[in-house]
Amino acid sequence: MARHHRRTARCIAVAALVAAVAVPGLPAAAAGSTPATDPPARRPAAAFVVRDGTHLSLAGRPFRFAGPNEYWLGLDENVGGVDPTDPPTVDRPTYFRIRDGLTTAKAMGSTVVRAHTVGVSTGHPKSLEPALGEFNEAAFDSMDYAVAEAGRLGLRLVVPLTDNWQYYHGGRYDFLRWLGLSTDDNGALFYTDPAARAAFQQYVRHLLTHVNRYTGRAYADDPTIMAWELGNELNGMTPEWVNDNARFVKSIARRQLVAAGSQTGVDPAVLASPYVDISDSHYYPPTAERIAADAAAATAAGKVYIAGEYGSGQATDELLDQVAANPDVSGALFWSLFGRHDHHGYVPHGDGFTVHHPGDTPAMRDVVAALTRFAGRMSGVPAPRVTGDRPLITAITATYGFNTLRWRGTAGAAGYLVQRRGPGTAWATVSVDEPVTDNDTPWFDLTTPAGTVTYRVVALDAAGAVVRVSTPVTTGPTTDRVVDPLEDWFVTAGHSDSLRRTPSGDGVLVAPERGSGGELRYRRDDITAATVAVASAGRPQVAIEVSADGATGWHAVRPRIERVGPGRYTLTVSRLSGVDGMRVVWPRHSRTAVTSVALTAASARQATGAPGAFALTAPAPGATGVSRLAALDWDAAPGAAYYSLTVSANADLSAPLVAVSGLRTPGYTPRAAWPAATTLYVRVTATNGYGSTAVTGSPVTFTTRADVPGVLVDDFDTYPSDAELAAAYPRNTGGDPITATLAPPGEGSGHSMLLSWTSGSSGYAGVVHNLLEPQDWRGTTGLRMWVRPGADGQKLTVQFVSKGAYWETTLTLAGTDPRVVEIPFSAFAPPPWATPGPLDLGSATQLSLYPTGGASGGTVQIDSVSAYAG
Repeated sequence: MARHHRRTARCIAVAALVAAVAVPGLPAAAAGSTPATDPPARRPAAAFVVRDGTHLSLAGRPFRFAGPNEYWLGLDENVGGVDPTDPPTVDRPTYFRIRDGLTTAKAMGSTVVRAHTVGVSTGHPKSLEPALGEFNEAAFDSMDYAVAEAGRLGLRLVVPLTDNWQYYHGGRYDFLRWLGLSTDDNGALFYTDPAARAAFQQYVRHLLTHVNRYTGRAYADDPTIMAWELGNELNGMTPEWVNDNARFVKSIARRQLVAAGSQTGVDPAVLASPYVDISDSHYYPPTAERIAADAAAATAAGKVYIAGEYGSGQATDELLDQVAANPDVSGALFWSLFGRHDHHGYVPHGDGFTVHHPGDTPAMRDVVAALTRFAGRMSGVPAPRVTGDRPLITAITATYGFNTLRWRGTAGAAGYLVQRRGPGTAWATVSVDEPVTDNDTPWFDLTTPAGTVTYRVVALDAAGAVVRVSTPVTTGPTTDRVVDPLEDWFVTAGHSDSLRRTPSGDGVLVAPERGSGGELRYRRDDITAATVAVASAGRPQVAIEVSADGATGWHAVRPRIERVGPGRYTLTVSRLSGVDGMRVVWPRHSRTAVTSVALTAASARQATGAPGAFALTAPAPGATGVSRLAALDWDAAPGAAYYSLTVSANADLSAPLVAVSGLRTPGYTPRAAWPAATTLYVRVTATNGYGSTAVTGSPVTFTTRADVPGVLVDDFDTYPSDAELAAAYPRNTGGDPITATLAPPGEGSGHSMLLSWTSGSSGYAGVVHNLLEPQDWRGTTGLRMWVRPGADGQKLTVQFVSKGAYWETTLTLAGTDPRVVEIPFSAFAPPPWATPGPLDLGSATQLSLYPTGGASGGTVQIDSVSAYAG
C-alpha cells in the first residue's frame, strides 16, 4: 500500500499545476473549468444514511430518493468508436463519462444512483477478479473515481455485489465455473455449496476493505455508499444464504445498509432476515398497483422498501405521482441513464430503456421532465442548477466549402449555441433556428464564409442562460482540426504502455510512470500544425517529432513554447509540409504531463466547382412492387458537401411526403412506410460551396407494392450493407456472440436476414431491434415471418416490447425446410423476469430474436416479419 500512496501523492502534485483559464469576452464564471455549484474538493459525504424502522433518514431528517441506474460506472460494454456501428468493447469508462453521467443524474434532481459494476466485477480480463483468487487492482481506478465523484456531488450509491445473470461484468455463475461446480438447476449450488460461498465472501471482503485512492477511505467506511446489495435480481436465494451473507457484509461495513431482492415481487427470505435493511423490487413495466403491493409487504415485514429498477418508458406523472404519494416507498430508480460520448453526442445503448438528458426525442424529453419532477417530490428539493465540464470542440472538418463541427457536450445543458467570428469581427450565433442539442453534433455550418473563421460552443440551461463556453477553435477553408482530450486512445495512432492517465479538473493528465519514458503517436495525412498543451513543474520536458509516413524517419522539430498559466504551457509547431505523423516523446524522469493535443491537417475534401453527376441506385428508377419500407440510396456525387431530398406523390413535387436538407451521406431511410400502390417522385440535389447538381433524370420515380393486411415490421430489403443491418439488429451484449448479415430473399425480392451464433457460457444469444417509430398493432392477430432453420430442432424465441411491457414465445422448428410461421398474440406471455400485465399492442417499440440449438451454435434465416391480420 505504501507504493500506491506514493503514486497518489505524485498525481495530486501534478494535478495542482492545472489552473482555470478564462475565455475572452465572457464572464469568468461562465468560462471557468469548474462549475460554480461544485463543492470545493472531492470530499465524500459526511453523514451515513441510516435505517429508521421501515424508513431511511439522513442527519436526523427523513430521506426519500429518486435517481437512475448507471450500471456501467465501473466497467462499461459501450466503449468503442464514435461511429455507433463500431462494435462495442468492454473497458473501464473514461473519467469524463463517469463525471458526466453522475453530474447529469444530479442535474435531474437525483440523490441516489444504483451502480452495478462498482461492485460486480468478476470473470472478465479487465474486471476486479478475472479468475478465482486473482485480483486485478487496476480495475479499482474507475470504481474509485465513481465513488469519489458521487461523494463530491452529494449523491449516494446502491452497489450490488454479484449478478443473477451472465453479463459481461460477471455474476454468481463465475464462482461456480471457477470451482468446477455444476451450473444446472439455475445455478442453485451458488446458494448451497460452502466453497462457492467462501469464494464469494472472499471477493466481497476484498472489495469492501479496499481503500479508495481518491478519498483515502475504505469502501466500507464511506457514507457515499448508502447500501450494499447482495446481488442484482438474485433468484433462488435460501434464507440461510441471505442471513449468512448479509451478516458477513454488516460485519465489515458496520455503518452501511444491506439491500436484497429477487427478480420480481418481494422475496420471503429477504423479508425474514434480521440482517437485511432494504427490500428491492424491479418492474418491467412498472405499475402503481404492483409497487404499492410490494411496498406494503416489505413495510409489514419491517423492511425499508425501494423500487431498485423500473422501465423508464412508463415514467409519467400519472404513475410517479402515485409512487411519490406512497409513504411506504423510500426510493425508486429508473433504468437507465447514459451520458455524453467523449468526442461528440451521447453514449448509444439499444436496450429500449436508454435515457439521455435532456432527451433525444419529444417523448424522451417528456420522460426526463417527469423523472426530474418525481425526484423533486421524493427529496422535497427541486433539481439543482448544476452543470458539468465546459463544451469541448473536438473536430472541425472542411467539406467542399462548408465546415462540420463536433463537440463534447456539457452535463445539465439544455442546448447549445454555435457561434462564429471572422478576423476582426464580433461573435455571431450561426445556429439560428433554436438552440441545438447533443444529438445535432456533427453540426453542419451551411453558411460558412470564405477565409479563416473561429468557432465556439455556448452551453445554455433550461432558461436559456449561458452556463459554460468552449475554448475557441480557429480553422481555415481548406484545413481540418481535431482536438484530442486524451480520455481514451480513439484519436491516437499508438502509445507506450508506460503512459498513465490521472483525472484533473475537467480533463486528464497523461504521463509515463515515474522513471519511464514514453511516446504518444498520431497519424493524419498532410499535418500542417500541432499544439500540445502540458502541465509541467518547470520548463516542459517533452519533445515533438514528425515523420513523413507516420511510422519511420522521425525527427525533432522545435516548438514555440508559451506559458498560459501557473504550471501550464502550450507547445506549438506550424508550417509543416510533407508530414503524415506527429508524436510527443517523454524522456526518462520527465516531470511533464500532456493535457490535450490539437492537430491541423490539409482537408482532403476540396473543390473548385459544383458537385459532379450522380444517379439514384435504389430503388431502381422506374421500379415497381417496391417495399413500403424501402430506403433511398444514390451514388456519392463528386465534391458534394451535403444533399437535399424531396419525395412526393405528385409529379411537380408539391405536398412532399419528405423534404429534408443537410444530409451528409448518400441515402435516406424513411421514418414511416411509403403509401401503398403509389408512384412516388424523387429529387435529390447535391450541394457544395460552389453550387448544386440534381440527380440524373430528376425527378426519378418508383412505385410501391400493394398493401397487405397488417403492419410490416421489417422485410430486410432496406439495408444496403451488412454493417447497416448489424447496426439495426445489434447483439444483446449479455449473451453469446451472434451476427446479423444480409442473405438472399426468402420470399419476395431484396434481402433476408441470416443470424449466425456461437454457443457459449451465457446460454443464449440474440439481436435487439428498436423500431424507428412505434407501431400500432391493434387490430392484428399475431406475428408472421418467413423462416429457414439451419438444423432440425432449432428453437427461436420471439420477443417484443409494447407499451413498455415485454412479451415472448418460443418456437420449435422441425426440419430445415423454409416455412411461413404465424404466431398468434395469444401465444405470447411476459418473460419470467418481467412484470405481468395486460397486453396492449398500441405502441410496439422493439423486436428481439433469440435462436438456440446446436452444441457449437448455428444459423437461421428470417424474412418478411409483420403483424398480420385475419
